[in-house]
Amino acid sequence: MTDEKGVKAMPRSVAIIAILLASASPAWGQAANGNAAEPADSEAGNAQTGRADENAVRAANDAFGTSVGNEKIGLYGVGDVRGFNPATAGNIRVEGLSVTEHGGFTSRIASGSTIRVGLTAQGYAFPAPTGIADYALRNPGDEAVLSPVLYFGPNRTAAVDLDAQIPIAGSRLSMAAGIAYRYEENFPGEDSQTLQGGAVLRWRPADQVEFKSFYTRAAIMDDLDIGNIFSGGPWLPPQIERRYFGLDWTQTEVRRRFYGALGSVRLSDAWQIRAGLFRSENEVKLNPVELYRGVGRDGSAQRQLVVTKDQAAKSTSGDLRSSYSFGEGSRRHIIHLAARGRETRRAYGGGDVRDLGPATIGERSDLPQPAFDFGPLTRDDVRQITGGIGYELRWPQVAELSLGIQKTDYEKNVRIPGRPLLTTRDRPWLYNGTLALHLTGKLVAYAGYTRGLEDSATAPSDAVNRNSAPPALRTSQRDAGLRYAIRPGFNLVAGLFDVRKPYFNIDPDRVYRQLGTVRHRGIELSLAGQPAPGLSVIAGAVFLDADVSGEAVDFGIIGPKPVGTANRIVRANLDYRLPFFAPLSVDIGVVSQGKRIASALEYAELGGRQLTTRPLTTVDIGFRYRFQAGAAPVTLRAQVTNLFDVYGWNVSPNASFKFNETRRFLMTLAADI
Repeated sequence: MTDEKGVKAMPRSVAIIAILLASASPAWGQAANGNAAEPADSEAGNAQTGRADENAVRAANDAFGTSVGNEKIGLYGVGDVRGFNPATAGNIRVEGLSVTEHGGFTSRIASGSTIRVGLTAQGYAFPAPTGIADYALRNPGDEAVLSPVLYFGPNRTAAVDLDAQIPIAGSRLSMAAGIAYRYEENFPGEDSQTLQGGAVLRWRPADQVEFKSFYTRAAIMDDLDIGNIFSGGPWLPPQIERRYFGLDWTQTEVRRRFYGALGSVRLSDAWQIRAGLFRSENEVKLNPVELYRGVGRDGSAQRQLVVTKDQAAKSTSGDLRSSYSFGEGSRRHIIHLAARGRETRRAYGGGDVRDLGPATIGERSDLPQPAFDFGPLTRDDVRQITGGIGYELRWPQVAELSLGIQKTDYEKNVRIPGRPLLTTRDRPWLYNGTLALHLTGKLVAYAGYTRGLEDSATAPSDAVNRNSAPPALRTSQRDAGLRYAIRPGFNLVAGLFDVRKPYFNIDPDRVYRQLGTVRHRGIELSLAGQPAPGLSVIAGAVFLDADVSGEAVDFGIIGPKPVGTANRIVRANLDYRLPFFAPLSVDIGVVSQGKRIASALEYAELGGRQLTTRPLTTVDIGFRYRFQAGAAPVTLRAQVTNLFDVYGWNVSPNASFKFNETRRFLMTLAADI
């Protein structure tokens, strides 16, 4: 339903998705710190305490990326680490175990995530070149807690989470379950509805044994997105009002399902087994995308519509680890044996492309919905099996060493209607090594090298081979750095990194293909901890030098800088609990990013350089007020983002533009009953 201005009216009631549980079949997990031979999680240390006190700034140990509930801070996120995407690359973990998923994590089953790079990845037996995004499942304890959370803003956004932890048999068997509904309006008129449900069942039949099973579903409905804007020359799009200006009927519908089981068994003081088995399904029922091509300095453009339906990605994946440790004086040796596999099936293509004529970005121009004509789908499947052996040395206050070697067998089959079967195979050896030396009681130096086989992003909607995915790519990473303990609980990390992989993007004929090799070199800094009582600081910076090399650059087909990368990102978050009024804390966040590469081409008008966006700095402020409602702790959270309403453009790797968020007000009310 829409009002007279074309803005969607508030939604009607929707049916509740039933919450189902996978059975607690034998499966294995690991301690949250990622160290394979550590004891199973203790009951006290990992019991869920509700949601009223969620605070990402106070929970983070570094500035590389932490999420707690719906809060996210840090330099990196699940979709961006050192200029690459660990989710696309397949470097997602569930409590240290490898999983192939397609956007399946929700706050109903996951309490948060942590980005592991550099020294923070030490202790992972088999790291990945593009970094690791490690999710933690909700961990219910032996106390019954009901946690309602209400959200208001930005714009007309309104949402509710209802999460509970339910003890069934004391500390031995418990459940965390929840349901959430969200009506979201990021910009005026750009809105969607989301419904989620999920649960985690935790079973501890013995002190050294823990099983978890989980199930979650999500439905994204009536989702309107601002179209992709492409500049027609060496200029940025003109500044326009930040609101939805597209067609009311271009609504995306998505269904997701994610379930599995994991756990750990310590067979003896020296031997531990962990494993997980997972299933992830993502179905895009309908996905209309508006493209505004050749945008002029005055905002004029040619509008195109690309519509696809029944696009799907479904994966089954598993990870089995066996770790044996033994001591030698103060030294500890750990040997890991691992086997993991995945099978992914995708259906894509068959889109209907319509030219809608001239348009002006920022101005509404309604058209009737046509009858779409979809073509046959392309289907592909990927099967990959990997076996490996790893070794760790832990020598307290002296050194930590990690070595690993893996053999992987990869096969991809592509079935394009009317064409012969296309098969790609690769069976490389993968290896890694990291070393950390304790130079003094406060100073640690580290260095590492990792070689991997990672997936690449699918072709964007403006490519002629849209949604197609390249075969897995051989990648490598080198990094080194220092960690200095300024004081207990307050650390500085400084590092260098060099990541290399094949470069895929759209060529001048709009074909998504390999255009060369990309190399991301940079410096990253993290300052994290509590420098003073009541004050938590998470601050970081990354200075990136990204380059593309190969024939496409040599022949002038593209420029030497990959589109979408920024040469500088600085982020800082501070949380201060007032000493004279303990229930109240104030927080501030600052994000400053440098110029982003905004065109694949070099322009004579720009002195032979590629187009770039302007630097952008935004400031957020907020507060938390904690109080009691009877016996229940309650937290009121209010925040203003982009306080000074700074206007800027973000740019994607396919050179499409989208304006940044306006000044926004958000409020959250959370309780633990």
